[in-house]
Amino acid sequence: MMLTARGAALLVGAVLLWGVARLIGVAELYVVAVAAAALVGVGALAVRLMTATIAVRRSASSARLLHGTTGAVQVHLRNDSRLVAPPLLVSDEVHWTLADRPRFVVAHLRPGSTTTLAYPVRATQRGRFRVGPLTIRVRDPFGLTQLARRYERTDEIVVYPEVEALDAGVVGGNHRGTGSSEARRLFNSGDEFHTMREYVQGDDLRMIHWASTAHRDTLMVRQHEMPWQAEATIVCDLRSRAHTGAGADSTFEKALSVAASVVWHLADHHYQLRLLTEDDVRSRGVEPWETLMERLAVAEQSSTRGLAPTLRALRGRGGEGLLVTIVPAPAGNEPVARHPDVRALLGAGRGHTGRIAVVVHTGRHQRARADECAALLRSAGWKATTTAVGGEFAASWRGLSGGRRAAPAYAPDAPRAAATSTEER
Repeated sequence: MMLTARGAALLVGAVLLWGVARLIGVAELYVVAVAAAALVGVGALAVRLMTATIAVRRSASSARLLHGTTGAVQVHLRNDSRLVAPPLLVSDEVHWTLADRPRFVVAHLRPGSTTTLAYPVRATQRGRFRVGPLTIRVRDPFGLTQLARRYERTDEIVVYPEVEALDAGVVGGNHRGTGSSEARRLFNSGDEFHTMREYVQGDDLRMIHWASTAHRDTLMVRQHEMPWQAEATIVCDLRSRAHTGAGADSTFEKALSVAASVVWHLADHHYQLRLLTEDDVRSRGVEPWETLMERLAVAEQSSTRGLAPTLRALRGRGGEGLLVTIVPAPAGNEPVARHPDVRALLGAGRGHTGRIAVVVHTGRHQRARADECAALLRSAGWKATTTAVGGEFAASWRGLSGGRRAAPAYAPDAPRAAATSTEER
C-alpha cells in the first residue's frame, strides 16, 4: 500500500491546513483538513477491499529475432477470485531498444474471465534483453492510494546480429570434410557396415552379432559408419585493439554481422559449425547454429593482443572442412605484409579443404590496407574479399564465386525460433 502523488499532496495539504487553523483559529479549516485526511484513509480502505487475485502469463511470438524484424509480446490476465476485479493498471518492463515501456488499463475483469494485452517489440540492436517483471496496480476511485503487485517472472528475447542473404555458389566447391574416401562420402547412406566391436552398456541390442559373440565368448556389436556431414569453422576476430569505430559504425559490429550471415548461410547448407574467438578457443567445439547466433548476439570485445593464438588453436581441432575468417583491416602504419596478424593468417588453416577470408574496414584510408591484405591472402591460396562498414557484404561474398542467386532458405521475416510462454500467479 502506498500513496500516489495526488494522495501525498492531499495529505500534506491537510497537515498544513491543520497548522494554519491552529495559527489563525478558523474552525472551517479544521473541517477541511480532517475531511482531506479522511478521504485518503477511505481511499486506502477501498483499495484493500477491491483487491483481486490475478494470474499472469506472458508469451512471446518469438524468443529469437533477426536484426531489423519485429515481434510481439502478449500478456494474459485471468481473474482467479470470486469478485469482479477493479480497474487494473498494468505495466511491463522492457529494454528501451525493444519497445517503449508498455502500459495498459484493464477495466472490471469478471471472475474466471481472461483478457490478453499485446505490444510490439522491434529488433534494432543485437543482444539478450530481459522482458519483465510485470506490475499490476489497483487505485481507489479518487487516485489517492494504490496497491502494487510485482510479478517477478521474466523472459528473454535474443536479437541476432544483422544477417544478409548470401549467394549459394561460394561454398559449393568446399562441401567436403573428413572421411575414409570420396566414394564413401558420396554413396554412404549411414547404414554401411564399418567394423565390429565389443558391446558397451547402452548399445542397441539389435546390433549384437551373435556369430562373433559365440566365437569370441563376449558380446560383439556391429558398428555402422555414421553419415558424413560437411564441417566449417568460423573464426571471428573480437579484439578491441584491432577494431575501429564506435557503435553500429564500428568494424566490430560489422564483423559480427558478417559472421552471423556466414553462420546462417552455412547452416542452410547443412554444415556442422564451430565458432572460434579469442576468449573461448579452448572450450568450444561443434555447436548448433542457434547457439552460435546467440554467442554472436551477446559477443563483447576481447582484450587479447594478437590473432596468432586463436589461429594456432585450429591445429588441434582436426577436420578438413571449410575455414572462414572475419578480421579487421591491419591496424597501424606497419607494412601489411609484415603485420603479425597477416603473417599468422598466411600460414593458417592449411589442412582445410577451403579457406575464405573477409577483411572488414571503415573505408577511406583503411580500404587500401584491407585490399592489400586480401591480395596477400589470395596469393597464399585463400578466397579473400573485403567489405566496408555500412556496405553490402552480400556483394563482396558474391564476388568470391562470380555471382549466383541467393540461398532460398533465407527468411528474415520468419526467423527459426520457438515462442515462449510463462505463467505466474
